[in-house]
Formats: sequence, C-alpha cells, structure tokens
Amino acid sequence: MSILSKLLTFKRRLETPFETLNKIYISKEAILNNFDLFQDLNPDYSIFPVLKSNAYGHWIKEIAKILKERKLDYIVVDSYYEALKVREVNKTPLLLIWYTLPRNLSNMDFSFVSLVVYDFETLSELVRIWKRIKIHLKVDTWMNRQWIYLEQVMDFVQEVKKHENIILEWICTHLADADSKDNDYSQMQIVKFKNAIEIIESAWIKLRHKHLSNSAWAVKFKDPCFSALRLWISLYWVNPLEKSDSSHDDLNYLKLALSFESTVILIKDLKKWEKVSYNWTYEATDDMKIAIIPVGYYEALSRKLSNNYFYNFSGKNLPIIWRICMNLTVIDVTWTDIKVWDKVEIISAKHDNNIYEIASRSETITYECFTRLAESIRRKII
Repeated sequence: MSILSKLLTFKRRLETPFETLNKIYISKEAILNNFDLFQDLNPDYSIFPVLKSNAYGHWIKEIAKILKERKLDYIVVDSYYEALKVREVNKTPLLLIWYTLPRNLSNMDFSFVSLVVYDFETLSELVRIWKRIKIHLKVDTWMNRQWIYLEQVMDFVQEVKKHENIILEWICTHLADADSKDNDYSQMQIVKFKNAIEIIESAWIKLRHKHLSNSAWAVKFKDPCFSALRLWISLYWVNPLEKSDSSHDDLNYLKLALSFESTVILIKDLKKWEKVSYNWTYEATDDMKIAIIPVGYYEALSRKLSNNYFYNFSGKNLPIIWRICMNLTVIDVTWTDIKVWDKVEIISAKHDNNIYEIASRSETITYECFTRLAESIRRKII
C-alpha cells in the first residue's frame, strides 16, 4: 500500500461516519462457516474462494478481509482491477480468470497475480514482455463458450515449454450442467478433461492444481486425480442443487451471509379509492396507511416484484404495493405500529423474504439477485 493510500485510510478512520438509509450486512461467521463446510467435505482439496463480480454483490474487500482467517492458495477474481482491490486488504495470491487485453499485460504486476490463458495471442504477448508468470490453462470440454480446445492442448504446451518465463501451474475446466440432477453431461466433460491432463503430463509438465469442481459438483464427486475446487455461489449461502438431488442435503448447514436493511422515510394515510405513484397500478380498497422505503430497481429489485414481494418489520410481512420505482417502493403498513426512521428488512437472513424468494418472484436466479445489489449501498461486516 502506498504512503498516500495509508494517509487516506488514516484520514477516513478519523472521520465521523455518515449514517445511510440503506445498509447491507455481511456475516463473518456465515462466510467462514460456508468455507469450512466445503473444506470438511473435501479435506484433500485446496479451496479457491471466488470473489469475482464484487464478491457476488457482497463487496469484494469485505469478503477478502474475512478470508484472511483462512490459509488459501488462491483467491479468484475477474480482473486486475479486482485483484488490486483484494490486495489492499489480503496478501493471498490472486488468480485472474477473465480475459485481459494483451496490450495491458505489460502494465501488470505478476509477483502476486497468476493468469488464466485462453488463447495463443495472450501467450505470445506474455512471451514478448518477458515477465515471469504462472499461467493457468482452461480447457474447453464441450461447454463451447471459451478456452483452449482439447485438440490444441499439445501445441499450447509445446509453446509454453520454449519459454522459461512461463510456468504452466494448473489446468481446469468448467462444468456446464453440474447443478442438474442428471450427471451424465458432467461425467462426459470429466472424461475429456482427464484426456487433457494426460496430454500435458505426457509432455513432462508437473501440474500443481487440477480441478473442475464448483459449488454444485464439489458435493457430488470425489476423484484423487483432482486437487482443488473453486467455491463460487455457496460461499455466500446458496445451495445450487435441486431439492430432489440426492446430494442437496449435504449443504443444509450453509448460512446466509447477507442481509439488507432500509429505513422508513415517510408514512402517509391513504383514503379508499386513492391511488399513488406511476401508472396507478394499485387502488386502495379501503382506508389504509402506507410507508415509503428508499429502495427500488437501482438498488436491487426487479420491477417484477411490484405487487409481488414483501419486506419484514418485527417479524411481520409488509407487502409491496404499486409499481417499484427507481429508488422507492411503497408498502402497506396499515396494521403495524411502524414509525418514520424505523428499519425494515429488504433481504432477510431469518424470514421468508430471503434471496431465494426474491429470485423466484423475479423469475430469475439467486446469482443475478446478488449481483444486482448496487455497489453504492454501504456494506458492513457483523
């Protein structure tokens, strides 16, 4: 950390915190519990926590701080920008798994960063700049999305062996259908992946890490051929398996790491037949009391949750009425004693308005709901 960064950090510590209307809480206990659960299920594997996309909306620096309490070989991020964010608070080596423009490689510090290489162009640029770097090869095993094809692996390996500055440290792939109850496609991918490993090892390259497991597959499949797994969505609580999957209950002890709290900013009386907000999509059928909450589709919520979701106050569900706005929602508080400046739970760790319920009613997946959380909302470790 530079002297300027240290001075700015010291200055922020002296400032009086500015209280915000919206706040996301991250449970340190839950993150560590979820990590330990996967380590216990896979005691011989190295666990690589994935903090890409702002740690699935949980705030990348906060999660990196929590993970300092565990010994890790790697933390996985998408970009060099994310790597630098993590590096401010955690000195674990970092793996960049997304594409990097070849012209940017000469400006990167590879003393703490390893790079997934997807193409020969990137490999050529790494050779040209002649920096010592550990690279990680991702092989396409019928996902047909990116990565080196099986037929190209030997050519890639032979090119790597020509250059002393390039160290091929690991090989991995990604499973297209691991969260499905039917495992046939994943098994076919494993066969292709093992073929790639054989090709590399036949060229007398010793691989430190070989892995394909993600959150879903890590509880289904054990093979001494592999040595690591990437812990994605389940680090943050989500069980990616269908309830009918025989392995689903192995993840029953995951804990929700995130809760989202907002503040009542206004309470109004509404007369029978009155309407409010855009397009008059709801009409009061009787006299009622409403509260205005400063959360909308910018902060987190799909408009599909209009008239179709609820917040929680003191264990009571308070339904959203009318259309969700950019930064506001309206809820029915007729039968409560709620007051202005009281707190309401948007996403709960204990009640029915959790991330699964949001995903179901938004007609999407939990991944999207987590990553939709605006980065401007303050996160706090509890």
